[in-house]
Amino acid sequence: MKIVVLLKEVPDPNAVRYDPRLGDLVPGIQRVANEYDLYALEAALRLREQVGGEVVVASVGPARDALNRALAMGADRAVTLEGEALPGDAWTTARALVAWLQREQPDVIWCGQETSDSGTGNVGPAVAAQLDLPLVSNVVGWEFRDRVFEIEREIEDGHQFQEVAPPVVLCALSALPQPRLPTLRGIMDARRKPVERLTAADLGLSDDALQPLVQWEGLSQPVAKAAGVVVQDVPPDEAVERLLTFLESRGLLG
Repeated sequence: MKIVVLLKEVPDPNAVRYDPRLGDLVPGIQRVANEYDLYALEAALRLREQVGGEVVVASVGPARDALNRALAMGADRAVTLEGEALPGDAWTTARALVAWLQREQPDVIWCGQETSDSGTGNVGPAVAAQLDLPLVSNVVGWEFRDRVFEIEREIEDGHQFQEVAPPVVLCALSALPQPRLPTLRGIMDARRKPVERLTAADLGLSDDALQPLVQWEGLSQPVAKAAGVVVQDVPPDEAVERLLTFLESRGLLG
């Protein structure tokens, strides 16, 4: 079975700092593998251990440290898709991945439910839509029997259970088993595993085909809200009087 894991390198959530003068993040923040993607990778490795095959990790944009970690955890090979237009928005990222995935023809595509930097959760669904594959999101449990996945997924008011056969796109949440730590042997082996670097041109994609649908104008901090007033443990008449006084002081009474 060929299993692909979509992996993104993101700014370390524990080190992110905002610079209001730049209107952006402080430069030089360490980049790490997206957490949900590591849970997806762990699921992929367990699936390979069960049925055999290979695990391929793919990233759009440079992701050396994240891919090295994935290879050290046990992935068989890695691919990075790079170019001036990459990474772009979720649609551009998915477009590049789909061009590569059509070559690979995987049986299963695992990815994180969302990334910690943009948090859109759009890449997995966009990949599934462009490949015309079934998608199961919010995956918190799975078993593979008789070539069918039995999936447990988290929904707003509980859990839902589904069955789906490959090929399929699965989006992982952190309720899945914890990602394994790379061993010393795994780190040494990772140095000998292949890492392929492809450009948009290698995939037959022009710059026009990778024009983003969303433009990021910059980052800003939310405006701090003024503290409210809490009226409690007083008689009702006094509470009403305080409330009216507060509203009048704010010019909210006609």
